[in-house]
Parts: sequence; structure tokens; C-alpha cells
Amino acid sequence: MTELQTGDGIAPIFISVKQAAQALSISPWSCYQLLDAKAIESHYHGRRRLVSVESLRKYAASLPTYPESSESA
Repeated sequence: MTELQTGDGIAPIFISVKQAAQALSISPWSCYQLLDAKAIESHYHGRRRLVSVESLRKYAASLPTYPESSESA
């Protein structure tokens, strides 16, 4: 994942669900599924749901680097 920064050069702690989906190259709907499954962490600020950038990094690091095989060894 590339380094996220605001216009003033500060790395954000939280981003919107739409930004999180873009960072992971998935749809916002898929991002909401990950949030609901607690695969990535979010917090509410009023009615707005914000995604933890650190949890995105942890989730991305936990993904396999190779496709899963359907054959058993």
C-alpha cells in the first residue's frame, strides 16, 4: 500500500470507507463486508464511519502472496 498523506503532508490515522476501498483496490461494498467481519477496524465520528489506516496495513500484510490451490498435496 502506498503512503497515504493529506494535502499538508500529514499521514492520516483514519480514512473514509471509500478511501479504504480505493487503497485496497476493492469495491466499497467489499470494504463494508470486511468491516462487518471485523477484518479491518473502524470507528465512528458522529454518523461517519472511519477506517483505521493501521488496520488496513495489518490486513494487507496478512493476505497470502500466492493463490490458494484447490488441490491437496
